[in-house]
Amino acid sequence: MNDPNNNANNDENNEKNHKRGFGFRLLGNPKLRKAVRIIRNNPKLIINAVYSFFICLILFGLRFYRFLVIADFGSGIRKARKSKLEIQKRLYLGGRYIGEQSGNCAYMKLSENSTCRIQGRVKLGPGVRVILEPGASISIGDNTYVTAASIIHCASSISIGSDCAIAWGTTILDTDFHSIVYEDRKHNSISKPIVIEDKVWIGCNCTILKGVTIGSNSVIAANSLVNKDVPPNSLVAGNPAKVIKTNISWLV
Repeated sequence: MNDPNNNANNDENNEKNHKRGFGFRLLGNPKLRKAVRIIRNNPKLIINAVYSFFICLILFGLRFYRFLVIADFGSGIRKARKSKLEIQKRLYLGGRYIGEQSGNCAYMKLSENSTCRIQGRVKLGPGVRVILEPGASISIGDNTYVTAASIIHCASSISIGSDCAIAWGTTILDTDFHSIVYEDRKHNSISKPIVIEDKVWIGCNCTILKGVTIGSNSVIAANSLVNKDVPPNSLVAGNPAKVIKTNISWLV
């Protein structure tokens, strides 16, 4: 005859083993282990996730669940009511980049009637400032990043293509902010559009001025000032920047 007490003990042991086995299977999942490891090494991720949730809720309302913006705590977007922020995939604000060039938060300001189009996955690193004046328009392509402590100030139009790498300390200005009155009483044009085509590498501490078009697959050497158009597949350097080499290519 079977002992009912033994049967009860066996059932209890089987249930414990099942639960234990489930736990081992759960922890054995490589994706889960990776997620646990990332959170353990970066506990701030939980704070950032909650912070990003509220940013998305404020900016996008019922579409918050898509998490179109992932922001480091303290980074943010100031958006006027009549401005537009269009994000196709995701915008990352803040984070960590080469050499921790800046510990500051990333910041974007959209003034009235301005438009910012994020056409893919775009990263704006710590200390980056993107300012759109009233009526201005900025578009940034997929897989483009700005590392740290850079300023993009748009009064008219700035277009940045896909797969661009913009190093720290870069300044991109499509405006002079003030007009110059010449002897014949004519004024300069304060603002002119900037176009940076696909796969452009801009080195650290560069300045890109109004009315410039930088051709695709070009490289702007560190500390250069670009005030004239740059042909595609070119390496330019200097103040003002001049073409050093042509028919170049670089790896993203």
